[in-house]
Amino acid sequence: MVFRFHINKVFHMTSHAKRVFKEEMDLAKARYTARQWAETIHHLERAHIVGQRYFWGHLFTHLWMLRLAYARQDRREVMGQITRILAVPLGYVFGWVPVGNTGGANVSPIRPMPIPQDLQSSFVGYSLRRQIMWRLVLFMGLFFAAWMVSTLAPATPVAVGTQQGPETGVKLADFGSTQTLEIIPLVNWHSKNKSLRTEAGVSYLVKTDKHTVLFDMGWNEMDEAPSPLQHNMAALGIAEASIDAIFISHAHHDHVGGFQWERGGSFSLGKTQGDLKGKRVFAPVPLSYPGTAVQTITQATALLPGIASTGGIARKLAMGRIDEQAMVIHVAGKGLVVIVGCGHQTVPKLLAQIQRDFDVPIYGIVGDLHYPVPSGRRTFMGLNLQRLLASGEGITQPITLEQIQAEMDLLDRSNIKLLGIGGHDSSDEVIDLFAKRFGPRYRYVLVGNPIKLRS
Repeated sequence: MVFRFHINKVFHMTSHAKRVFKEEMDLAKARYTARQWAETIHHLERAHIVGQRYFWGHLFTHLWMLRLAYARQDRREVMGQITRILAVPLGYVFGWVPVGNTGGANVSPIRPMPIPQDLQSSFVGYSLRRQIMWRLVLFMGLFFAAWMVSTLAPATPVAVGTQQGPETGVKLADFGSTQTLEIIPLVNWHSKNKSLRTEAGVSYLVKTDKHTVLFDMGWNEMDEAPSPLQHNMAALGIAEASIDAIFISHAHHDHVGGFQWERGGSFSLGKTQGDLKGKRVFAPVPLSYPGTAVQTITQATALLPGIASTGGIARKLAMGRIDEQAMVIHVAGKGLVVIVGCGHQTVPKLLAQIQRDFDVPIYGIVGDLHYPVPSGRRTFMGLNLQRLLASGEGITQPITLEQIQAEMDLLDRSNIKLLGIGGHDSSDEVIDLFAKRFGPRYRYVLVGNPIKLRS
């Protein structure tokens, strides 16, 4: 009971503080509606003093301060509030706040200030040292638990299908071929066409002689309708009805259509899930979708004529285990073209597994290979998240330029004749290195710009 009491005091607003916070926010909203700016600021500052110890209270007051600054066309305050909003999660994680600070851009964000007399009752029993101590204990415990779960996670079950197991040493049987191949980037970081949407997500349309497959669904970071994927499909004249199958490289939010679908173990082309009746869906881990069966692919598997999967290739990242599959297309007279979603498998492991499981040489690789050096597309508080959390050997040993150059050498020795690197998780600097190194063999991955092959 003592433990629970302390936890509640650290992470949850007491009933008294909640009542005072609500009173001040209600007054601030009423004054805002009446366009009484000075009074609005006064009550928002008082709400900030009470609420800044708690994540949602702290964030809520700064969002309202930003709204007020925008209404007043106060650029300095707008920028000040944006920086304070970004700092809210960091302050909450570490438990440190400048007690009594009023929260406006007119005062230093780290300056403690006197607490008004009538608000001091909301701070009875409050201890900044206890806030920091409990967070240190709890977050270290959560980190250790997450590490243990990641370390001890069992391998995903083997799916039923036409596949070969690593223990057999038998290569995948002939799965057919295609005379033509067209890969159209639908979502990625770069585009020459300004009418098409770009984002730090991935989606490709893969067209062979007989089939049209949607490879991943992008991110839809702003939860829009239509999503960037749907917008680009419409702009390029691609109807959902023309898609025969859906191939999901891995279940990260920037490939399944957003955080809500990743959390729910599902996926979506847009803000809402449409009807996928009649379409086959392939994923490397168990996923669900209303009214549609999703086939789990864990080993090299023939999917459609001329199209196969490597199966999910496991990798441990700082953010946890991930299983990622790559699409393998056999172009007659040329060889295998491999389409990669994020490159979490790593190039050496991907090449080795394909050479082990397929009896046709690799002709080309198109997709994203996760080379965020010197910086990736996703940063938080100046931290390069793509490099720290999802590359290399972990936070303390992220991928380096030397490693990338070694992998370029490996690709060159493997006689790759077609190479295209997406920009959603690789830097412009690395893309330029690849373009210079591989010359005419290199193709830029640009939204709406097809990469075509013919036997």
